[in-house]
Amino acid sequence: MITFHKILAGCEAGERESWGDFLKEYTPIAGRLTAIYIPSSSETWTQLWYESLQALTANGFERLRTFDHQAEREFLADLRNFLLEQALPKTDPAGDARGAPRPTPESVSALLNGLPLLHQEILFLKLAGYSDATLEKMLRLTPTIAQQALARLQADYTAVLRQELDSGAWPAAWLELLAHARASQTSDCSPLRQFVRIQDGQTSWYDKDPLEKHMAGCLCCLDRWTTLRELVYWRQELKPARGEEIDSLLARLPIKAAAKKQSLFKRMFGS
Repeated sequence: MITFHKILAGCEAGERESWGDFLKEYTPIAGRLTAIYIPSSSETWTQLWYESLQALTANGFERLRTFDHQAEREFLADLRNFLLEQALPKTDPAGDARGAPRPTPESVSALLNGLPLLHQEILFLKLAGYSDATLEKMLRLTPTIAQQALARLQADYTAVLRQELDSGAWPAAWLELLAHARASQTSDCSPLRQFVRIQDGQTSWYDKDPLEKHMAGCLCCLDRWTTLRELVYWRQELKPARGEEIDSLLARLPIKAAAKKQSLFKRMFGS
């Protein structure tokens, strides 16, 4: 059975088979996140993913080794953040939507202020670029609850409310906001593993309540919480990549060539 831990260990050893499994499982997620946060042509996406993989494999897989190794969700959160960091310098503010306020940490915090946590999740993911249909499936919402949460967007963000596809309106501004949120983490922010335990129903009210109260006023933790939500959804929703999609990537990565299999006759009697 191929597990996340086996894949990661093999990748850090430079094994071709493990990198093939890595690309098969995680290329679809990276592609979908890129389509939402950095809407672009397929050629631009492929180049971004390749450059990200180059950075992960450089210097003996140095950056890859810094990612969380405890469990797949935490690892994917690091991969997602790394991919968006790679994309940020390549986004052009001129491509951001016009006719609506440019989202900033201050304006988004003000928009979320005082709302229940679930409503904050909906608004945050909606501003990130998610459609109503995807939000209803991802967060398991009824349309009525979603519309109640989105009421605050009606004054200034009507174009976002009408959006039917998963595609961010402000790639440059939103990636800047996410970078700011990650950088604002403090000692009051709980470890990501605690967020996972809450989502899995493994904590008591005593542990859950203070974390959720903190999250309601912390963009960093709201982003981490919603990141796990979207990763769980896409991990279940997307199918693995096909062989032809990953062969060209494998050919350009600094990994070992696959060992040639010998016939049974040669293994028994030698060449």
